[in-house]
Amino acid sequence: MKVSEIMNPEVMSVTPQDRVCDVIDLFLEKNITGAPVIDQGKVTGIISRKDILPLVTTFDLDCSSLEQIRRTCAHYVSDHMQKDVIVVTPVEDVEKCALIMTNNNINRLPVVDGGALVGIITRGDILKALAKCCLNHE
Repeated sequence: MKVSEIMNPEVMSVTPQDRVCDVIDLFLEKNITGAPVIDQGKVTGIISRKDILPLVTTFDLDCSSLEQIRRTCAHYVSDHMQKDVIVVTPVEDVEKCALIMTNNNINRLPVVDGGALVGIITRGDILKALAKCCLNHE
């Protein structure tokens, strides 16, 4: 099975200049846990909840500290994104993607074609495809 068969072509992406608070809003609004970072049409990084979480671990549980929220909103994606991003192409085998994710402890891979972002494949996408294959073989 190829990546193009199961990838999601509707990718939510951010830029290095986006503020972390806007990324948090995007993650909550779209119910996603990470997004590729695009700069001048190229994938230059990836940011996920685990990259943002250290910024908010010092918050008071009652969210009473406006100053803490302001400090978090002052951060940019470029300060917290993972810059060594692994990408795959639409013709890559899904099995290889699963190995890449497992070996590198990552949950998503941007899919690029000719350097441009054309989709994303997640662990969830792979599991759904596996479940579908299993149901079709019963």
